[in-house]
Amino acid sequence: MDVLIIYQFCSFGGVERVVLNRAKAFKKFNRDINISVGYLHDIGALGSFQAYIQAHQLSDRLDAFLVDEQSLTKLDRYDYVLVIDTPQVFDKITTAENIYIECHTPYIENRQYLQDLPDHIRGIIVPSASFRDTIIKEFPDLPPVFVLPNPVPDEFFDTPFNLTEKIFSKRPLTYFGRRDDLKNYAEAVKIFELFNIDEDIMLIVIGGGPSQPSLIQSVADIRMLNKALLRDRIDFDKAPYLINLVKQHRGIFISPSKGESFGLSAAEFMCGGVPVILSDIPEHRALVDDDERFLYPLGEITTAKKRIEDILRHWEAYCVDIQNYAQKFKGNTFLEAWDNFILQ
Repeated sequence: MDVLIIYQFCSFGGVERVVLNRAKAFKKFNRDINISVGYLHDIGALGSFQAYIQAHQLSDRLDAFLVDEQSLTKLDRYDYVLVIDTPQVFDKITTAENIYIECHTPYIENRQYLQDLPDHIRGIIVPSASFRDTIIKEFPDLPPVFVLPNPVPDEFFDTPFNLTEKIFSKRPLTYFGRRDDLKNYAEAVKIFELFNIDEDIMLIVIGGGPSQPSLIQSVADIRMLNKALLRDRIDFDKAPYLINLVKQHRGIFISPSKGESFGLSAAEFMCGGVPVILSDIPEHRALVDDDERFLYPLGEITTAKKRIEDILRHWEAYCVDIQNYAQKFKGNTFLEAWDNFILQ
């Protein structure tokens, strides 16, 4: 089976990770499925993406390239064409009969294209049931909507744990994601500030988005620059290392996001055995099976602080619980959903 995925930007983002994780799931379960990914633009990540494919022996089932208009006229060679939040190509694929739309964007303004889909679109794919409910409410006249949950590959589950291998003397509170209003980085900073006099706490912030000086300034403003590890981004193959680094130091992952379509970064940290504190939105609630210990109401930073302090006190027990919740992110769950999708 040949699948083409079309996406507008190749970045160090969640869509790229989803594609890599799917390819790994297909390989692990020995599925004869080949994925091609055509990007409209490379914004600095295509080389790293291609290097990851080579390093993880995925080149026999996954390739990535910049797509051109000529390629878009030859879609009938694929069994499925999945267009991820890229309405720019709609007017170029009007004759194809194998087109599905994947909607992954949590930004409501970026999914307004769902109001005016071409008639030949066969269905919509989303990564979670709660996000399916969201877009059906927003756009009641959609074609059939299918849920394909995001898988997390084995290397995230298999992170080693040896407390003697420490780099820092403190325990990290970790933020990993874009630094914008929807991801709610400003609230993360407010939560971090509540720990600025705690000598046992440090920060790890991997925050793509605005320039590096703004990242540094945001931490300097809360007087924590002297105990923070800051990066604008990391390559695709470094995510398991980051998660293990946080785990080795008995740390916590924090996401105060106002909106998600799934919550892949949180899921990956959970798979690595890192306890999480997440804003209480439907997608996050589904990740942790409604367990209030890992959730806090948006805006209630004192509640978030209490949840964090409780996890820090009982970290080992919370580590076991969060890994139990993460079992649903293994590749077999995705494969079952994929099979149901292609059999519809």
